[in-house]
Amino acid sequence: MSIFDQALALGKGIADTREYAEMQAAENAVKGSPGALQVVKDYQDLQQSYYKMQMAGQKLTEEHLKKLTEAENEAMSNNVVKDYYDTRMKFHQVVEKVNSKIQEGITGVDPDSCGCGCGGNHG
Repeated sequence: MSIFDQALALGKGIADTREYAEMQAAENAVKGSPGALQVVKDYQDLQQSYYKMQMAGQKLTEEHLKKLTEAENEAMSNNVVKDYYDTRMKFHQVVEKVNSKIQEGITGVDPDSCGCGCGGNHG
C-alpha cells in the first residue's frame, strides 16, 4: 500500500469518528437555523472586513476589537452555534492527536511523553 493510499485510509478513518459525525450534525443544525446562520455570517463578515483592513495596512482600533468581541459573544450566545463550536473543538483535538502520532512516526519521539512542551522537536 502506498503512502497516499494510507493517507486516504487515514482520512476515511477520521471521517468515521464520533467527533466528526457530531461536528457534521452540529454544522447541519447551524445551516438549518436561520438565526444561527445569520449570527455566524455577521461575525464572519466583520472578521473578514477587519482582516482586509489589516492587509491594507490599517491598524484595528479598540472600538474595532470591541465590536468583534461583541459579535463573537452574540454568536456564542446562540445554543446552536455554541454546540457547533464545541464539537469543532473536540474534532480539532482528534486531528491534533493524529498529527502528533504522525510526528511520532517521523521522528520516533512521542511528543506527548517528553514533557518539555516542544511538540517532539528536539532539533
